[in-house]
Amino acid sequence: MSFSEDIRVKTEQKYKTLYNELKNFAVGDMHELFFLCACLGFKANQKEPFERGDDRFWSRTFTPEEYACFYAMILEKKNMDLASIKDDKTVLGEIELYANAGMKILIDELLSDYVQETNEEYKLDSTCRDELPKALLHFIYEQLQ
Repeated sequence: MSFSEDIRVKTEQKYKTLYNELKNFAVGDMHELFFLCACLGFKANQKEPFERGDDRFWSRTFTPEEYACFYAMILEKKNMDLASIKDDKTVLGEIELYANAGMKILIDELLSDYVQETNEEYKLDSTCRDELPKALLHFIYEQLQ
């Protein structure tokens, strides 16, 4: 399962460095962090419009399970209207808004102790980054409760 075409996935520009620093450190790849953030935003029923959206990665990196969850999220919000998942760009656009809100939630609820905001950009604080992978796993586990 995948989107019918390869689409550039957007994230908020101020999260660019954070996506790059967390890749292959706390998560395997950017699509995994994006998926986590989309789930957090969806669970909280929050969408956040972009101030400055920036192309981050290609949709082909999503796993079939991630695609299935994205479609399920949209179907849930649209009362199982199958027409709501007809256009992949529209689906991804909605998911990007959930992921943007989810990144804000992730920063507020977990990463605030591990990041520094400089020049409207978030970067990992190198003094406490060794603790982050374990803290992230614990945070995800708590979200499942």
